[in-house]
Amino acid sequence: MYKELDQENKAFTLIHCWNKLKDEDKWKTKRREMADQDKRPKNKKQKVHVQSTTMQQTEAQENDNTPVQAQAEGGPIQQEGEKRPPGQKKAKEALKRRGGEACMEALDKMWAKKEAFDREKEKKKEERYLAALELVKNRLSLEEKKVEADLMEKEDKIMSMDMTLSLLTPMHLQYYEIMQAKIVARRLSN
Repeated sequence: MYKELDQENKAFTLIHCWNKLKDEDKWKTKRREMADQDKRPKNKKQKVHVQSTTMQQTEAQENDNTPVQAQAEGGPIQQEGEKRPPGQKKAKEALKRRGGEACMEALDKMWAKKEAFDREKEKKKEERYLAALELVKNRLSLEEKKVEADLMEKEDKIMSMDMTLSLLTPMHLQYYEIMQAKIVARRLSN
C-alpha cells in the first residue's frame, strides 16, 4: 500500500499487525479511497467551490450515486449499508456520557454484594451468639447440679449424724436437730 512512499526501500516490520487489521472497516475504507485516488487524474489540489460540488453531485447522481460531497470535503467514501466504527474521540465521549450510568450500575452491584455479605456475616454472628449462649446455659446448669450435689452431700452428713453419742455438746445437739428438721421440711415441700 505504501511502497511508493518508502524512499529508503526498508522492509515492513509490522506485517503481523497488518494481517490482523487489514480486514477492519477503517482500513478497507482507506484502501478504497486510495484506489479511487489512483483512478483519478493526478492534478494539483484545488479548492472546492460550491458550484463545482453541485455539478459533481449531479454528475455523480447520474453516474454511480457515490457521495461527492464526502469526496470533496476529503471525508471517507462509504457505501450504503456499510458502517465505519467510531473513532477514538467519539468512543471516549460516549464512554464519558455513559460512564455515569455504568458507574451507578457498578456501584449498585457492589452495594448488593456488600449487603449480601453483611447479611451472611450477621447470620454467622447470630449463630455464634446462640452457640455461646447455649454453652453458658449448659455451664450454669452444670454448676447448679454441682452445688446441688454438694448441698445433698452436706445434708446427708447432717442427717446421718449419730446424736446418741455423748460426744456432742448440748448446743451442737440442738443445732443438728434444728438443721435436720429444716432439711426434712424442705425435702417434703419439693
